[in-house]
Amino acid sequence: MVQAKADSEVKEMDINEVFIGLGDAETPVKICQTHTLPAALTVAEAVRKLKSAIADLKSCPPALESGILRFQVPLPQDVKALDWLRCQGQSSRLFPRCYFSPKSSHGHIDESKTNGLNKHMNQRNKNILKGVAGIGSAVLFKSLNRFSANDWKAIRSSKPGSLGPLVWSPVPFFNTMPLPFYYRGGKGSNNQAGPNIPSLTWEGWFLSVDSPLIRVYGSIRFNSEAEPSLEWSGFSFFYFVVPQIELDEFDRCSFLAATIAWDNSLSWTLKNSLNKLELSLQQVSCEIKKTGNRLHVAGIKKDHLPDEPTWEAAIQEFSKAANSSFRKVVLARRTQLRTETEVDSLELLACLQEKDQDFFQFYLEVDASTSFIGSTQPQHLFYRNGLLVSKEVVAGTHLRGCTSVQNSLFGLDLPQWSSSEDDCDFDIIEADIKRQMELTCKHVVTDAKVENLYTCLTGELKNDMDEFYILSSLHPSSVICGHSREAARYFINQTETFDRGMYGGPVGWFGGKDADFALATGSALVQKGRGSRIFVYSEAGIVKSSKLYDIWQELEFKTRQYESLLEPYTHLEIFPNMNAVWAFLIVEECCRLGITYFCIAPGSRSSPLAVAAAQNRHVSCISCIDERSLAFHALGYGKGSYKLAAVITSSGTALSNLLPAVVEASQDCIPLLLLTADRPPELHDTGANQTINQVNHFGSFVRYFSNLPPPDDKVPARMVLTTIDTAVFRATQEPFGPVHINCAFREPLAGVSCQWNLGSLKGLNMWMSNREPFTKHIRVTQFQFSEELMNTYGQYKEVLDLIGGASRGLLILGCLQTAEETWAALSLAKHLRWPVVPDILSGMRLRKLPFATAESEFSLCFIDLLDHILLGNSVKNWVSPDVVVQVGSKLTSKRVAQLLEDCAPHAYIMVQNHPYRHDPSHILTHRIQASVVDFAVIIREFCTPKEMGSWCKWLQVLNNMVEWEISFQLNADPLLTEPYVSRAVSQSLFPESVWFLGNSMAIRDADMYGLSWSKLPVGLTIDGLGTAIPFSGLRVVGNRGASGIDGVLSTAIGYATGSNQRVVFMVGDISFIHDTNGLTLLRARAERPPITVLVVNNHGGAIFSLLPIADTAPATIFRNFFSTPHDVSISNLCLAHRVKHVIVQTKQELETALLISQEGQLDWVIEIESCIEDNTACHRVLQQSAHHAVNHAFKILSMYSQNTSVKSDTLQFSVLKLEYSRYRIPLNAPATAISMKDQTQEAYREGFILTLFLDNGKRGYGEVAPIGPQNEDLLDVEEQLRFLVHRAHNMSLNYLISLLNNSFSRWIWKDIGIPASSLFPSVCCGLEMAVLSALAASSDSNIADLLLATDKTQNVPSSEVETETRPGKVPSRVQICALIDSEGPPEEVACAAEKLVEQGFHSMKLKVARRSGPLEDVAVIQAVRKKVGNLIEIRVDANRKWTFAQAMQFASHAKDCNLQYIEEPVKFPEDILRFCKESDLFIALDETIADIADQPLDRLSIFVHPKVVATVIKPSRLGGFERAALVAKWAQKHGMMAVVSAAFESSVSLAAYAQFAHYIDNKNLEAVRASGKQDTTAVSHGLGTYSWLRDDVIKKRLQFQVYPKCDRIEVDVDDATTILQNIEVNPDTVKPICVEAKINMYTITVNYKEACFSFHVMDTGINNQNGNIQDKTVVFLHGFLGTGNDWLPLMQALSISARCISIDLPGHGKTHVQKSPTIQNNGNAQSIPFAIDDQDKIGDTNFSIEVLAKVLCGLICQISHEKVVLVGYSMGARIALYMALKFNKQIAAAALISGSPGLQDPYMRMTRSAQDDALAESLLGGDLHSFVEMWYKRETWESLRFHPYFEKVRQERFKHDNLKELAKALTSLSIGRQPSLWHELSGCERPLLVIVGKKDSKFKKIAQQMCNCKVDQPKHEEEGTNQTQQITVLEVDDSGHAVHLENPLPLINAIRKFVMRTLTAAQEA
Repeated sequence: MVQAKADSEVKEMDINEVFIGLGDAETPVKICQTHTLPAALTVAEAVRKLKSAIADLKSCPPALESGILRFQVPLPQDVKALDWLRCQGQSSRLFPRCYFSPKSSHGHIDESKTNGLNKHMNQRNKNILKGVAGIGSAVLFKSLNRFSANDWKAIRSSKPGSLGPLVWSPVPFFNTMPLPFYYRGGKGSNNQAGPNIPSLTWEGWFLSVDSPLIRVYGSIRFNSEAEPSLEWSGFSFFYFVVPQIELDEFDRCSFLAATIAWDNSLSWTLKNSLNKLELSLQQVSCEIKKTGNRLHVAGIKKDHLPDEPTWEAAIQEFSKAANSSFRKVVLARRTQLRTETEVDSLELLACLQEKDQDFFQFYLEVDASTSFIGSTQPQHLFYRNGLLVSKEVVAGTHLRGCTSVQNSLFGLDLPQWSSSEDDCDFDIIEADIKRQMELTCKHVVTDAKVENLYTCLTGELKNDMDEFYILSSLHPSSVICGHSREAARYFINQTETFDRGMYGGPVGWFGGKDADFALATGSALVQKGRGSRIFVYSEAGIVKSSKLYDIWQELEFKTRQYESLLEPYTHLEIFPNMNAVWAFLIVEECCRLGITYFCIAPGSRSSPLAVAAAQNRHVSCISCIDERSLAFHALGYGKGSYKLAAVITSSGTALSNLLPAVVEASQDCIPLLLLTADRPPELHDTGANQTINQVNHFGSFVRYFSNLPPPDDKVPARMVLTTIDTAVFRATQEPFGPVHINCAFREPLAGVSCQWNLGSLKGLNMWMSNREPFTKHIRVTQFQFSEELMNTYGQYKEVLDLIGGASRGLLILGCLQTAEETWAALSLAKHLRWPVVPDILSGMRLRKLPFATAESEFSLCFIDLLDHILLGNSVKNWVSPDVVVQVGSKLTSKRVAQLLEDCAPHAYIMVQNHPYRHDPSHILTHRIQASVVDFAVIIREFCTPKEMGSWCKWLQVLNNMVEWEISFQLNADPLLTEPYVSRAVSQSLFPESVWFLGNSMAIRDADMYGLSWSKLPVGLTIDGLGTAIPFSGLRVVGNRGASGIDGVLSTAIGYATGSNQRVVFMVGDISFIHDTNGLTLLRARAERPPITVLVVNNHGGAIFSLLPIADTAPATIFRNFFSTPHDVSISNLCLAHRVKHVIVQTKQELETALLISQEGQLDWVIEIESCIEDNTACHRVLQQSAHHAVNHAFKILSMYSQNTSVKSDTLQFSVLKLEYSRYRIPLNAPATAISMKDQTQEAYREGFILTLFLDNGKRGYGEVAPIGPQNEDLLDVEEQLRFLVHRAHNMSLNYLISLLNNSFSRWIWKDIGIPASSLFPSVCCGLEMAVLSALAASSDSNIADLLLATDKTQNVPSSEVETETRPGKVPSRVQICALIDSEGPPEEVACAAEKLVEQGFHSMKLKVARRSGPLEDVAVIQAVRKKVGNLIEIRVDANRKWTFAQAMQFASHAKDCNLQYIEEPVKFPEDILRFCKESDLFIALDETIADIADQPLDRLSIFVHPKVVATVIKPSRLGGFERAALVAKWAQKHGMMAVVSAAFESSVSLAAYAQFAHYIDNKNLEAVRASGKQDTTAVSHGLGTYSWLRDDVIKKRLQFQVYPKCDRIEVDVDDATTILQNIEVNPDTVKPICVEAKINMYTITVNYKEACFSFHVMDTGINNQNGNIQDKTVVFLHGFLGTGNDWLPLMQALSISARCISIDLPGHGKTHVQKSPTIQNNGNAQSIPFAIDDQDKIGDTNFSIEVLAKVLCGLICQISHEKVVLVGYSMGARIALYMALKFNKQIAAAALISGSPGLQDPYMRMTRSAQDDALAESLLGGDLHSFVEMWYKRETWESLRFHPYFEKVRQERFKHDNLKELAKALTSLSIGRQPSLWHELSGCERPLLVIVGKKDSKFKKIAQQMCNCKVDQPKHEEEGTNQTQQITVLEVDDSGHAVHLENPLPLINAIRKFVMRTLTAAQEA
């Protein structure tokens, strides 16, 4: 270990034991990194991985002078830190040892008062740390001087230095930033805290933000003035350690970690450190035994210092000294407990933790004889997260209640416990702490007080350095010292005669991201040697009104938490009779075996057992009047804790009531101990009351039975112990299960004294002298697997060969009980790469993504919905695996089980850890009795599986399709259905919650409809976890042993108690009522987290309605004997048991209730109203829709996989290029959206035609037609098109896009690299049109056939089942609704309508709300109706132009006009339903849909109303066909018409819309038939806008006519297909094709003093496309590691508006800096003279930002004679800002992307420059690849790492060819060497656009600070303008730091408008 030198001299050491010092504080530490190794299943495997990593490092070490490295291995979360530490043993000689367990919460921060601080402090949004255990030390800090600022700096940081060469390659350990540290200041402790200390940002060398789990744990003395006493000498003045080996326990995983530190300057090399660590790893125990927590001691002696009289004198002395400033003193007492036997301090800590699980526990063992332990709850010092701090204030210590419930109420809702002394005490403490915090925090906020006993202060530190000062200001706290602190400390020093040591001082840790400190109260110092001495410290606050009795009682109370745990030997001879002796022995032996939870049913015969359990202080007891509920409760406890619970009952039928739980425990292999009282033998067969034959009462359902004789002193008492030992061993030996011990008792049952023979205790002396069980059962591992063993045992070899040879393997995950099993199953799935079918109880069914990475979704092929996939007839036969491996038994899905039976795979392998046969279909071919862990190890070691190919990919496609369909059906239904309840619960579960499922419908719905993937709250990940665990599973539990409905509520309550986790329990009403007595257990509220119970109340047995009996049984029989309806009031049941109840009836009410119930601390019963009929209908709809969806997707896969032009497994094509042309079409009349008064000039329709070229020679066409300047203008759209043209090269397309299940959105994200939402709706529509038409052309079909997956040979859509007959099909023509120009008098409009009818139109639409009043429109409608008659459909469209009153006026007068519907009658969407209720007209939605296109299903549900009869779907407004199809599907689900409408587009769009309308009509027919309704008449679609087109973009226009044998105007789909696939452009309306801007690349050389800058420039050149010379220039500056290529997509998009130039900055790309006075002129190279100031210094190739800015200005003068706009990112943004502030003549404005004005504090700049220097040296000493890998693992790039183009970005970064210049750029342009520009912002005379990503919290804050800088008026008028310039901030959605790479389209639009605005203004000026 390494001991850091602090302020004192450090003695020379023996390097075999300890290495002292990290050297002089001026010596830098070179590197600090964390490397996460692959996850392990066991501690032993983790140790092996660590050893391997250390060996690799040792074989090829980094050539660094000093450093610290951490290696960590993720482990399952059931590996507990304290258990691991307790199993290390004293023989390992690894010291020091430490353990820290933080509090469960750190107070609440009111967001409204602290600007959202609490979102950073909310522990629910974090992977919560449960505990840290460490052995040995990598770094140790201790000193004989007081803890000072210099010591804090030594711990957190050191002086900057270089990294040196990095050559270690076998294990790439670059995982976090190498951060050197500063150590400033000299010896001594005279540094004073205060606000004048310079602010620093210490991202220390091993306490770095990027390596947050490297933490320093320890404590500081209370009294920093006095020398430590002898007992405290080992701890010095402070003691902090970085453990050499540690286990970090989090709520979802654990880490086993090893840390290495070295410093060659102190002769402690990396080799020394590695050798030491290897020795330490050899001593680490890998076996973790979970033992009971018991302390048996002998000969306890106790004495107090001071004694009671001395205390009384101290109180009197204080009363004399007290005054207005000296109001309180806290005095301590040291109680010495001496024992004859040694006390295991870790055992003592474990007992404390078991007793107070939510307290802050700590443990520091400096050597084998001395340890400091504690468990403190109220005295939390402070918690820091970033710069945010919280501090709890507690006062008033009282004797608590008898239970934890009463304790939890203390200070919360028992005001009678507080007193005036408490109030005074609290006010003193709060005022003092707030005053101290205000010295270091920007602001301090106080939470509301809770009964004057508790509050929480929160604030924000000014900088990181203030962490030390807040620690100094809060310590010693007035809580442990008094007020005023100076007077109180003086009084304490004069009064107390012992050394407090670390007691009362800060204890906790410092970390890179956080710090957590408590006051070391509730603590004790344990010393061993000839017994033990335990110094227990307690304190009491004294004010003038204090009384000795109260003070002494408080001290005794605090000391008792230790005294009560030191249990003296129990002398058996004191028991009154043999009943009591045996009962004691039974309970005591249970405790020693770890059984500490007893469930006791009231009864007389069991009195001895009940009394013995209740009197045992290590036992928790709960009672219930119903033995059945009690037994199920014990069963649940066993499920949750993996430990036995004991059930005590009386005799007779009380025993029989246990049978249901015993059966369930036996079937589900849950251990359970039954202690049943019985009558003695002489009372059997005599008719005695409550006497039955209890021998073997449970038959084969128990694993062991013993019938104990009545207690007798003639029988050796040790027989009782061995019987218990045997029973527990059998219960916990595979197969686990219940055991039964029948205990007969004779009278007296009470504690009546009877003489008994002590000889029966013979042989118990050894047992009485220790705390071990009488008989220890040793479990021997059967054998270790090896390759030779596999060859020896042919059966295993056969299984391995079968798995390795599988071509269509399937992995099924059944019920998995533990986290270890779940991890093993996950490991197995990752190795096999087979499709994985997870049962709901597997722990992998509900997966929460800790980070949004596409890789994690597809690296494992989860088929969650195989149950519904099998509904497709055509799929069922295809899904035929050849090898099935199932781990865990009992599947919930009957269809999956039926599949396995039907397909009879070649090999069906079941892996279970018990011998029972779980094979109801009799199809198992191989059964392996082994744990999942062992099996996974075998497979990973000895089996190499084959690639699955299309088998896995096709199943994923089908699964995604079913998931999308189910999500649609559930979200589209506005009603609260039972399947939606399962979906909502699965989405709402907190990560720490457990979902407990009742049987029957509850578990089936969860299995079918629980949401598979969802994302966790932001901040949930742990740095360093990496890809080792791609997701975490949520625990789901149920009673699936016998799968009965009885006792499930009681089981769930028991599970919460055993697991200590919050439980959400979902159950049906019948099952809930069946276990009503479980509510008594709920009300009892034993020591457990709260439970949320969801009761789905459909007033009967709903499951029977889904079974065949519902269709065959007579209605009366079915009702009376199956569905069993009831009218039980669940609310009254809850009221009777005083349990909180709420009833919900809507989706919103359910979601609200779930959120509130899980955030609080109360038990809830949430009742969901339902009915059997609705539930049955909902399930049938879901299954029918899934059936159609599966068949449809499978038809596409089958049909297009035969296409020889595509890859059969991916159905892919490649895109060669994308082109576009601009068109301008004259209109016959202005578009109807234009008001009549605006129709004064000739109208045109403008847009673009897209052409998509595929590698198979096919083309696709699309039209982009912007709606108008208020939404999209042509320039906006063309920018995006040019971007797409650039990105289109070598993109891939596949037929799966035609599924329209978010397939387009996924394709746009993954292939184009942009969020689909960033595209303008018209652009997205045109792109989708081109893609669909290209795919249709490739399959020789049309868009409709493509979407319907029509087999051209059969003309049958895929959604029709192959075995079904189809009575007819939708005609291949689409009916058209005419559009009437409603201008003119009513008669004129009526005549126009009449002519349309004569032409063949049967439907027409008129525009209204464009005249002076509604009544005029009514007159027009009446005239038209009169003219055309009642058979013609008339629609009207108000375009949201009326107020509600005007709309109602129209409705009241037009109600007799027989209108089909009116579109958008009111201005505001919220008035639509009101209009429906109050008018007689039907309405259609149009603009309302377009406004909510991003989330249509979430927001359309409110518009489900009988009078909303249609949706008008404009694909170009909705954003394409995918959204249009979704809206149409929603409309058809609710019986509405889906009307496809054009927006005056050309024939290209009209042809596509006609095909799309045909598809919609087919889907409508399908929906109608699925609902059992009669076929409806065809819908007339709104394509009548064709008559507005005077010309067209193609020569052959789409024909609208009356076809033979038809009486109305239609468009033929085949004609539309021909037109769209054979486009001949009309040159009169279409301009030439627009191509990519040509990028000119050249070199400009700038000579600057002795440096020659050769800039590589990329230039779009002069754009004369419009005949104009481009006079606007934009210059782009990239960030570090970037090049000018980063800007090419943006430059292409902006090239139509400005000349775009990007530059490779010095050291990057092809730009070079040379030391040469000669300037080369080669090729395009140019040179300019450049005047420099004499003061400019540039040595060799160094260049500062000031110099570079001047050089760039010279370059700009060369390329443009006008001012330019700079666009910079990160480093480039800083350069751009500097130039905008300094060079007004060349710079017109600057757009800054994720840029900063610099660091204001000089020390911060010094620190950052040091860090960048270290990075530069690591770059020079290593290789670019390793450096880039390290760079992009920083937190800054978290969002970018999950971008689909991230890999391309990384590959670009590997192309830099001059590492020396790149390193120089990093150091020279470091933000640490840049002058701060903050003060100059106020004088900025140029517009600044500051752009940040919404996910980039750091730079969002910087941007806001920049915006808040007041911009002064210009000091002088320049060029005739005195306009005040603005700083504008833009936050870009869906992006982090690298906005230009992550979401470029909003950026392009913002930059273009900014450039046009600023340059135009500058030119005009």
